Amino acid sequence: MQIRSLLLLLLLALLLAACATDNSPQAECRRQANNDPEVKALFVDSLRNQSYAATHAGELAYLRRQATLRCLQDRGLASPGGVEPVRPAIP
Repeated sequence: MQIRSLLLLLLLALLLAACATDNSPQAECRRQANNDPEVKALFVDSLRNQSYAATHAGELAYLRRQATLRCLQDRGLASPGGVEPVRPAIP
């Protein structure tokens, strides 16, 4: 009975580990967007100053989205058309 419980726990752990990793092209592009030079620069500046981070949070989200869309388009996964997102105003 104990071996059966251990096997069941092991199977459950393996299933949870498999579900936790998203290797879809969309997820890969979201991760790759963090390596974009503009995203990195703004992120580093935001780490240095909390006030700056709060003021530029919308800009950082916008830049990440743009980098993700470029990655998807380079892979032929995102349609080239559509509504262009509005760049947030910086106060």
